[in-house]
Amino acid sequence: MAKPFPAVGHRYLVTFSTFRVELHFTSITSLTYTGIRKDGSRGPSETVAIRVEELRDDQFLVTWQEADKTTVVHVEDYARHTIVTNITNPDLTFFQDHGTFAQVRETAGAL
Repeated sequence: MAKPFPAVGHRYLVTFSTFRVELHFTSITSLTYTGIRKDGSRGPSETVAIRVEELRDDQFLVTWQEADKTTVVHVEDYARHTIVTNITNPDLTFFQDHGTFAQVRETAGAL
């Protein structure tokens, strides 16, 4: 990778057209995602192993497989703050959505 992956050590609130999620990139190989309910409360979360590949300046391909065998492929653009997600569910149905993201500023004891 020519440039370091800018997300490492940060949390992002992602707003897709049909759902919201928080992505916490704990390292270049680990991500914890947490669903965000409509009322803003935190839903289920899972930590997954990720692979990151730089596509061009500030744009990265991020992939992972979840415990239930759901596979996720993101194109994350850190210049435009956009994400395209491609999800294949365990029943092999496919879903694609577009979203925007913002870094979550952490404060003492809270997000």
